[in-house]
Amino acid sequence: DTGSGTCFSCHNDASFGLVVKAIQEQYEYSVHGSGNNTDRNRNNSGFYQACEQCHTSEGFIAEVTGVPADGEHFSPIGCFTCHAPHSDGDFGVRVESAVTLADGTQFDRGYANLCASCHQSRRDVNTTVVDDVELSGHWGPHHSNQADMLIGENSYEYAGYSYTKSPHSNVATNGCVDCHMASSLHSSIGGHSWNMENEDREFENTGGCNVSTCHNGAVETLDLLAAADFDGNGSTEGIQTEVHGLLDSLHVLLESAGLLDAEGHPVDGRVVSTADSAGALYNFLFVEEDRSFGVHNTDYAVGLLQSSINFLNSGSPSKSPAGRTSEQKLVSAH
Repeated sequence: DTGSGTCFSCHNDASFGLVVKAIQEQYEYSVHGSGNNTDRNRNNSGFYQACEQCHTSEGFIAEVTGVPADGEHFSPIGCFTCHAPHSDGDFGVRVESAVTLADGTQFDRGYANLCASCHQSRRDVNTTVVDDVELSGHWGPHHSNQADMLIGENSYEYAGYSYTKSPHSNVATNGCVDCHMASSLHSSIGGHSWNMENEDREFENTGGCNVSTCHNGAVETLDLLAAADFDGNGSTEGIQTEVHGLLDSLHVLLESAGLLDAEGHPVDGRVVSTADSAGALYNFLFVEEDRSFGVHNTDYAVGLLQSSINFLNSGSPSKSPAGRTSEQKLVSAH
């Protein structure tokens, strides 16, 4: 016990208290703050023990520190899940070093390495997409594979198709943090909410986009006008709208091929004879689970979807049914 003076070097009833209150308000709007998935732990089922490292505070701390969780109690992700001020003496994040994705690729984007510890595919495309693979309801990339998408790695790339990546794959020094935690006009977006939009109030957080080193005030909506008519419907629309169009088209083809059900899940028990066919399904799930609908890495997302559609239509990732080359050189702001 060193006395109250040590505590007050950090804690006081002025600025620190106001900052904490603001963070708490933001956090209450976050998905992490809801605690909805904390039941993914061993006390529910042995099946869930592997899940607790991302779905619970105790599991994550055990994963990054190497000290096993005792398994008696599990709680939602909170402040001390990501920060350890009483151990480290500051509010730095628990994970600072590069994170290895499931295919061996290194993700190294500053503070976002903490995010990538969980927000990744957790599946190696090279061992998941193979000939004669049997599908299940859980086949494909894990939910929230944003780290893989952001750097444009670990999805199925067809031989003979040239995939490109958007500037987001390397310009945001702190990756997720630069945009998802940018200052905003409301507690429901940005900061420790990590949300990019509040649909009810029609708020979008474009603060991180509009800094001078990126779009410099030019972005008014996250559905930024695309560089081309990616989905081929005759109209050049917003990037997210175009990607939704591509996903819809690919969904129809995958469902017709018996690989995807009407709800968008892989058909349980279906054996897929070729990796190229399974790869189209993997790419659909990869873009869907990222949930940015092209914002994180426009060129890569569009390339994955276009090549998959082309393959299912014509047997070639680069040609439409009529034999026309439909691969586009993508030049986008994202």
